[in-house]
Amino acid sequence: MPFTLSDGRSFTNLFNSTEQRKKSFPITPSSNRKDLWPLIELIARKSTGADVSEISLSSKEMTNVRTSLGRVRAWLRLALMQKRLADYFKILVEQKHELKEFYDSDALLLSDEISMITGLLVGLNVLDLNFCLKEAILDHPSETTIYYSLYLRERRIPSQSTLKNTHPPGSIEDQIDELDDYSSLSSSPITRTSTQNSDTVIISNTNDMITYDDQRISNILDQKNYIEELHRNLQKTVNSLQERLQTMEQTNKSLTDDGIVQKIRIEQLEENLSKTKTEKEQMQSSYQAKIEAMNSDMALERETYQKSRAGLDVLYHELEKKYDDECLSKIDVETEYQLQLAQKNDFIEATKLMGKDMEMKTTLYTHMKEQIDGIKDENIRLSEKLQIEEKRNEEREHQLQSLEKENQMLRETISQLETNIEEINKEKHALNDTNESISRELAKIDAEKTSIETDLRVEKDFRQRLQQTLTSEKEKVSSLQFDIHELNLIKQEYDSYKKQMTKQQNDLQKKFQEQEETIRELALKLEVSIKREDEFREKDGLRSSTWMKDEDVKECCQCKKDFSPLRRKHHCRNCGQIFCETCASTKLPLPSSNKPVRVCDMCRNHLLAQCAVNSP
Repeated sequence: MPFTLSDGRSFTNLFNSTEQRKKSFPITPSSNRKDLWPLIELIARKSTGADVSEISLSSKEMTNVRTSLGRVRAWLRLALMQKRLADYFKILVEQKHELKEFYDSDALLLSDEISMITGLLVGLNVLDLNFCLKEAILDHPSETTIYYSLYLRERRIPSQSTLKNTHPPGSIEDQIDELDDYSSLSSSPITRTSTQNSDTVIISNTNDMITYDDQRISNILDQKNYIEELHRNLQKTVNSLQERLQTMEQTNKSLTDDGIVQKIRIEQLEENLSKTKTEKEQMQSSYQAKIEAMNSDMALERETYQKSRAGLDVLYHELEKKYDDECLSKIDVETEYQLQLAQKNDFIEATKLMGKDMEMKTTLYTHMKEQIDGIKDENIRLSEKLQIEEKRNEEREHQLQSLEKENQMLRETISQLETNIEEINKEKHALNDTNESISRELAKIDAEKTSIETDLRVEKDFRQRLQQTLTSEKEKVSSLQFDIHELNLIKQEYDSYKKQMTKQQNDLQKKFQEQEETIRELALKLEVSIKREDEFREKDGLRSSTWMKDEDVKECCQCKKDFSPLRRKHHCRNCGQIFCETCASTKLPLPSSNKPVRVCDMCRNHLLAQCAVNSP
């Protein structure tokens, strides 16, 4: 009977028996089982040794295990490898108080019979167990069966020594000892038949023949079991190697496809890189030409700007000097004009005073004339006083002459003042004209200044635009350089990746060739073992097949149709069962007969498959 490790389910079922339903730690969504990892932590806390902590840490740190049930399975395998599972289970059973939180009062772990299980677990220490936990899939259930038929040997003792059995004539050509398993030996007889004479020879009941046959049967059965086990192992290895071969072929196909895709991508990247390089060179040449042209234009603009600025500065300084001189001359003219206005006002006042004096003198003159007339009258009247009056008149005449001279002098001064006033008015008009011309020149200078300022602003704006275009072109050049650098890095990474992929492909091809060689060797071994097994099976089938009696069978063993006088019974010469004519219509040669004999459809398919396997 094989020992099965169904993912530790026999042991986890012991933990899961009669759990409380009030605490829900589901292991799978389809069940209400709790999480068993707290029990493992309880064992690690209560134990004094360092082995429990080591296996718990190692089971926690496994990268291929993600679920708590997988960690529990890994822990159970490590405990079996340490041969300490019974000790750990004993530590767990001793913690009755803590287990009441996880189990009901009538659970198996809380009962007294659990000590028997701890004693039974000690028997596992006899076995040397070794598990590969790195490649094991512990998160999902998987059946693992260990057969002890390779290591243990049973003593087969038949219950009956001699029994009778009848076979149809011509079924076995040579004298072959019939062999059967333990169950068939207990019920079926051992007979020896011959094709030449169809009489059955019954083996005599002697102790020597029984012991000889028992030894021979036991040896043949052991050899048969051993060969079957080897065949199973070889079949498993062949299946695993075929699966690995398929996976390797798939990986190889995927790698070749990836290689083709990567080659296409490399070609595209190289084309893009060459295009980008050419575009970069063209852009660099065009940008270099533009930059040189712009630099030459900027140099010319700078020279013209400096020259125009120098000329404008000179003109501006000259105009400033002229403006300052004109301002000073204007101030001087205004001061002279004010002085002349003051003198003119003084002259006007003096002329007014002199006019008043002249009026006074004219009035005096008229009054004097009247007096002279009165005096003349008086002179006429007063002849005596004539001489005196004449003298007075002479004196008065002298005074009049002097007054006339003064009057003439005043008239001359008045005429001179009038001429001076006219000259001053003329100078005033001339100064007004000069002021108007100076104001016109100043307005022209202001207009020229504003035009120069606008020109300067336009030149400054143009310069700023040129600087902006230069900065944008520099940024474009820097971005293109950065893109080229990134493309170079991508190319380097792709070259390294290509080298790694070629190395991996070479390694995989080597592994694939080695595995093909091993598969061929195993296939040859498997063919040899299959041939041997088929030979043994044919012999065992001939011996173990029971010849069914006509009286016991009432219907066909395949189509289940009832037999009648029209539907006759036909025996299969290979398996011994009874079929109708349609189900046993084919005839094939058997190893036990030279001529083709009637066989059923199942045996026909089996024999044809054997022939196809045996044929190279």
